[in-house]
Amino acid sequence: MARWLLVLAEYNITCVTPKAIKIQALADLLAQFPSGEHEHVEVPLPGEIYVSVVAIESYWDLKFDGASGAGKGGFGITLTSQTGEKFHLSYKLDFECSNNEAKYEVLILGLIATQKKGIHKSKIWGDSKLVVKQTMGDFALKEPLLAPYCTVVQRLLTQFDDVQIQHTPRTHNCVPDTLATLGAKVDVPNDSIAIIIKKRTTPIVLTE
Repeated sequence: MARWLLVLAEYNITCVTPKAIKIQALADLLAQFPSGEHEHVEVPLPGEIYVSVVAIESYWDLKFDGASGAGKGGFGITLTSQTGEKFHLSYKLDFECSNNEAKYEVLILGLIATQKKGIHKSKIWGDSKLVVKQTMGDFALKEPLLAPYCTVVQRLLTQFDDVQIQHTPRTHNCVPDTLATLGAKVDVPNDSIAIIIKKRTTPIVLTE
């Protein structure tokens, strides 16, 4: 060690602390090795590696509408996924209830139908401001007859991973409104009836 000190003593050597590499210097260095001219180095990783794919569940839109009056009434429900998959449900009222009770009935049936399809995230749209605002807690519950409905709705909502409910104008809720009218007008002899609605764009005489 002493011999090395004597040899190096004749040189003017100053020890300094290294500074950080400047960004431009790093860029110049990388420019000397353009992409495609290097060899891929495989470095084996120790242990076992597990790769899992997490599926991100999307939201489904639940739109509902219902009406009751003069012994006739019906419900309408539509379920729509973000990929365009749709389900339509129409119910006929066969018991006496107020219009607000009918709105709660269809909301509860819509939540149950959503759960049965294995949907855990939903955005709910209804044109009944009273039902929507009471569900959100913005309106006070003044009708005692609606209390059991509110309780059932809140219990069902807690069973979802995430759920949002918003008020929508009747003009944006046409399909559930039409399904509610269908349920009210159609005579259902049994518990259910299958109805198929098809859209035609040309007269039948032109296709024969």
